[in-house]
Amino acid sequence: MLKKTFLASLAICGFAFTNSFAALSTDDFIEAAWMTTRFFGAQRSGQGPNWILDGTNNPTSFTKDSYNGKDVSGGWFDCGDHVMYGQSQGYASYVLALAYAEFTKGFYDLYTGDYTDYKASKDYSRKGGKPNDVRDLLEELRYEADFWVKAAIDENNFVTVKGNGNQDHMKWVTAGAMSKLGTGDGGEPRSITGNANDAYTPGMAAAMLAVMARVEPDESAREKYLKAAKTAFAYAKKHKGVTHSEGFYDSGWWGGVWQDGPFLAATELYRTTKDESYKSDAKKYYDDIDFDKNSYSRFSYSDASPLSNIMGEYVFNFHPQGDFSGSVGYLDRMYMDQADKNGIYNKETSSKEHFHVRTPSGGAFLYALYAKYFKDNSYDEAIEKNIAFLLGDNSYKKSYVVGFDRNGAKAPTRPHHRGYYGNEDAGRDVNGAGNPPEKNKLLGGMIAGDFNNSNHNGSTADWQVNEVCVDMNAPLVGALGYILSKKAPVESVGSDVESEEDKKKREEEEEKKRKEEEEKKKQEGIIAGRVLNTNTFSIVQGSSSITVNSANSAPFKVQVFGLNGKLEQEFTSKGASLNVSLKNKGMQIIKVSSKSATKTFKVNNY
Repeated sequence: MLKKTFLASLAICGFAFTNSFAALSTDDFIEAAWMTTRFFGAQRSGQGPNWILDGTNNPTSFTKDSYNGKDVSGGWFDCGDHVMYGQSQGYASYVLALAYAEFTKGFYDLYTGDYTDYKASKDYSRKGGKPNDVRDLLEELRYEADFWVKAAIDENNFVTVKGNGNQDHMKWVTAGAMSKLGTGDGGEPRSITGNANDAYTPGMAAAMLAVMARVEPDESAREKYLKAAKTAFAYAKKHKGVTHSEGFYDSGWWGGVWQDGPFLAATELYRTTKDESYKSDAKKYYDDIDFDKNSYSRFSYSDASPLSNIMGEYVFNFHPQGDFSGSVGYLDRMYMDQADKNGIYNKETSSKEHFHVRTPSGGAFLYALYAKYFKDNSYDEAIEKNIAFLLGDNSYKKSYVVGFDRNGAKAPTRPHHRGYYGNEDAGRDVNGAGNPPEKNKLLGGMIAGDFNNSNHNGSTADWQVNEVCVDMNAPLVGALGYILSKKAPVESVGSDVESEEDKKKREEEEEKKRKEEEEKKKQEGIIAGRVLNTNTFSIVQGSSSITVNSANSAPFKVQVFGLNGKLEQEFTSKGASLNVSLKNKGMQIIKVSSKSATKTFKVNNY
């Protein structure tokens, strides 16, 4: 709490989101967000388009992927290879969809989702793109969401893996070229896993689709995504655990904690549908998550517990067993308490196989969610500081994002990513692919990284340092979205769906405006045709007559009605008073009106 109080004092003093610690400008963050978002377009399997395959002989890949005769092509390659693992894809797609939903205004529209703008301009830098009224991240998310719709075949069949890791790693070629090599070398037809005992992967996919059913502007697409989310969740409810993928993704890495997937699915389905049955499902899975077991780990595809902790508290006010001082206490235990003297989250970075970059980016994203949900900006400086560290603001001046070299940062140039090199010659090995095409140098993927050496490792084959993966980019993109939503928000683009937050804000503003107008009319003496100033008119009754007096000299009209509502007499006055002779006996209704006021009297004429 002392640490948090200190951070809060910095924010109050005006130090949050300053350049007191970073050389990065707002435009640097925009550049980084553009690159790291577009990276997902370089991960597209299937018909595409995939911008990194532009200019090759094989611009499409694995278009024949099918399971029991059903087309399951598409989606993202998980890393720099071409086998597709849903374990990390599900995690990455949900993180990105959630970030988009919560930090929408921090995501920009800088290019078109089919990349025809870059082709036309022959310029694959940021300036070569053209906006198309759709935020870029939404277009990247749609591509993956459409794959999950295919993957969620029914409640008994769900695709979790496409391809074979051992076969896939035989040749160092682009995805399009590999598709034509044949099964033994990772090509088509390739094996598809569609009935694994896995609740985690379909759970994460369902969570992502449920979010898409809220943020997608097209109504028919929202319906499609929600239907698939329910199907994926139904599959998850019938299964346990995580798909085991030949050692590439070992189910044991989850440590037996797989319930995060279906918990987050139930949570997002509840948020989208308001169906109470999903809340009951969420509670069941939440209570089975061993939060204590993972409390000293870090956020990654195999440990989503810190995210479940935040969502449980925010959506349902759930709290796990154990003393974690709420979701932020859980995060502090995992990140703040393990930070170095500069506040960088660098736990688990003692050896290169730990994929160092996951810790700062994951921590920054989780604190960003916490800040948004609980309206606490005391972590804003730490969020920006950790992301700036990954972009080159560190003692080594190393950027960990391929192509990002702002402010003289050393960007990685030898990522473990087949498409980056554009090689279609199956005879070349991993370190013999040559230099990449110029456009591919702006890949935007964040490498696994090494915080212990001043220079980048130049071996493409060293995947433990140079691998790029969708699961590593996702929290980075999310944190960048949060930073930009605070520093330089884009309030709206034409395709935006109004968020609950914006809807509430709009309704409050409309109500405020309505009250202001009522007050204005009240000051003028009228509101909706009713008299507010009861002293505007008065009546003095005489023998068979009345005298109507006005408080001002404005013209007014006098109407005399019988009790049956029939108009009997009508007079007009241009002055301050008018004497009216009543022609009928008995009770009369006298209505006096002017441009600014109306009042009704009852008079009994004897």
